[in-house]
Amino acid sequence: MTLHSDDKFTQSTLPNIQFLSIEQLQCMLDSCPIPVLKTEEEGLYILLAAMPLIEIIRSHDVSHKLNAYLIIYDEAEPVISTLVLIKPALLAPEFRSLPQQLHIRQCKTTSVFTP
Repeated sequence: MTLHSDDKFTQSTLPNIQFLSIEQLQCMLDSCPIPVLKTEEEGLYILLAAMPLIEIIRSHDVSHKLNAYLIIYDEAEPVISTLVLIKPALLAPEFRSLPQQLHIRQCKTTSVFTP
């Protein structure tokens, strides 16, 4: 991971995910292929977007048994601008309503299982 002078981040502890099965972890990995740029060195790639989920999954004891999928790009600039600027802007409305959606789901689940 590379940091640039204007980058801001908050370091936090990773959540404990040891209770997740290998199937659940693989399902999450399958849903988010990793955008990379190929380098001149064989087998070496440059990550083109932050992938916090990958770091969380790597903390699991069986992470070495999982398969990740790469999307290999030839040019970095269009991919970075799309994934860092455009994608978050398009998804912002969904993330703003996420806490409310989760609360509603929890309430519905609780009411289904409450006698």
